[in-house]
Amino acid sequence: MEKKYWKESAAQLQRIVLPEDTNVYGNLYGGRLVEWIDNVASIVAFRHARRKAVTGSIDSLFFMSPIRMGDIVSLDGRINFVTTSTMEIEVNVYSEEGTTGDRRFTTKAFLTYVAVDDLGHPTKVPQLILKTEEDKRRYAEAEQRNIVRKRNLEIVKRAMREKVSE
Repeated sequence: MEKKYWKESAAQLQRIVLPEDTNVYGNLYGGRLVEWIDNVASIVAFRHARRKAVTGSIDSLFFMSPIRMGDIVSLDGRINFVTTSTMEIEVNVYSEEGTTGDRRFTTKAFLTYVAVDDLGHPTKVPQLILKTEEDKRRYAEAEQRNIVRKRNLEIVKRAMREKVSE
């Protein structure tokens, strides 16, 4: 299977925050932003795997500052790490005040996608080409997150088994 450089799969999305996207305080609903983040991450996963991919987890989601009605929202997604069938995707979100151009970093998210075949079974994905020191650093950091992710998944599975056996 071929290898790919992260830029081959990267995706960007821009949206303007409309009234229906906001809460009573005039800020973007967190759930709406999560929808946009998941959408961008899906595109990255599909581009990288070139097959069906499903959201496996949202490992972390950090809301650093509010996004307001009328702001232009930019979402940048990239792949950091792959296993045999999974891909860690990072999405960074920025908001831009339309009249002033002031730009702020607002959100960071890490999501895991699983490539699946037509029966829904995990299937292989291309490995990553690591060209730069930054690529290698991101990969190593993501590898550590993957260890934590797997450990947390086992905890959840164990708790579910215990719940079922009660």
